[in-house]
Amino acid sequence: MRLSRSKRAYLLAALFLAAVALLVVACGFDQSGLPGTSAMCTSGQVLCNGACTDLSRDPGSCGSCGNVCGLGQLCSQGKCATSCGGGTTQCGNLCVETSSDPNNCGACGGYCGLGTFCLQGKCTSTCGQGQTLCTPDGGSPFCATTDTDNQNCGTCGTVCGNGKLCSGGQCGTTCGGGTTLCTPDAGPPYCANTKTESQNCGSCGHVCGAQQVCSNGTCTSACSTGQTLCTPDAGPPYCANTSTDNANCGTCGTSCGPLQVCVNKVCTNACATGQTFCPNGGNPYCANTSTDNANCGTCGKTCTAPLVCSGGNCVNSCITGQTFCQPDAGTPYCANTSADNANCGSCGNSCGPLQVCVNKVCTNNCATGQTFCPNSGNPYCANTNTDNANCGGCGLPCAAPLVCSGGKCVSNCSGGQAFCQPDAGQPYCADTTSDNANCGACGTSCGSGTPTCCGSACVNVQTDPSNCGYCGHNCLLTDAGTTCVNGACL
Repeated sequence: MRLSRSKRAYLLAALFLAAVALLVVACGFDQSGLPGTSAMCTSGQVLCNGACTDLSRDPGSCGSCGNVCGLGQLCSQGKCATSCGGGTTQCGNLCVETSSDPNNCGACGGYCGLGTFCLQGKCTSTCGQGQTLCTPDGGSPFCATTDTDNQNCGTCGTVCGNGKLCSGGQCGTTCGGGTTLCTPDAGPPYCANTKTESQNCGSCGHVCGAQQVCSNGTCTSACSTGQTLCTPDAGPPYCANTSTDNANCGTCGTSCGPLQVCVNKVCTNACATGQTFCPNGGNPYCANTSTDNANCGTCGKTCTAPLVCSGGNCVNSCITGQTFCQPDAGTPYCANTSADNANCGSCGNSCGPLQVCVNKVCTNNCATGQTFCPNSGNPYCANTNTDNANCGGCGLPCAAPLVCSGGKCVSNCSGGQAFCQPDAGQPYCADTTSDNANCGACGTSCGSGTPTCCGSACVNVQTDPSNCGYCGHNCLLTDAGTTCVNGACL
């Protein structure tokens, strides 16, 4: 049958439009060749012209979409080169990490079967410490660090959009919680914990060798004081503080249940005195909301550099009694150098095993009214009369709704103390006449400018003539002076 000229023109136009539509679909929204993101791409891949691509090793898109390497060249770490670098191995025309590539696991051609993936050069079905097993609809399963993975933020397949970073399992614009912003030559920027991550130990991209762990930013074969070396069946070894680590509470691999935290090697729903229970979407933790840059004043409120958290507020200076500390790496912070084991007497001065910081001196004796708790090499001082986590003795927690009063777990407070019930976490007893975190009423914290609670009121003992130097020291009654300057009557 012969078509008329008008019908032939109509048919050609329809075919042309259909071809254009298919081309647009194939290219997605990435027609410029710039990398995009897609929930279909696995960790470490980006979307280039409709296809998931690893910019660190693809010779057809090396470092950026469409950047083709020349004849005889390979793509190594996002750059065209004549050989593979950065600990990768040449397999065919690709530079691969045989420690994690499911198609070249342990050696070129080492293929991991259905339901398994490659971890530390071995095919396995379980992930290592701090990682989540992701099983996409298409492709091989893989492990993702959902706290910091831009392609799997919080949960598998949750992608952070352009300009966003994954930190603490949430997409944002800055790195929080003590993590560092890493900007690799190939691939998008990301947040990393350079103190503990074996792939970014001490600095971005610094990888620890086999059988090494990253401890306090250093690749080593032994953990620092107060930490335990954990060697899982699958994945690299790691260091864990079994006194506080929810995933390794008491022993390696012992995880606390939902809405529980690890305190003194015991899974409980009570934080130590001076700390706040943060639910964190079912992955709770304890935070000192007076000084924690990632939880300032309340859970999840982050201070961005150069601000620091002091007295529960993001400020550019520390409150009276605290010292401004500026580490070589990471964000600045405020520390009470009189009592902080990690900053005793000065910033960064750590006390040794079985020592605590008392009045700026590392010692094995606590102040009057407090008990020395060894805590397996990470000791602290506790008021066993009121501490829910150490009630009557070290490591004896009170279970909600009970509170610690007079060294016993009871349902009511004694000795003139107030019963405090926070929105999240366990109730507790507080002396609202002297407690800086509960001054005059539960939850009323003394902040910058008036950091000390005296007689249910927040005052500045450096300038208050009625409480000069310490609570109750009245210049008019005990000294000839009438004013208070730097804690002294004049």
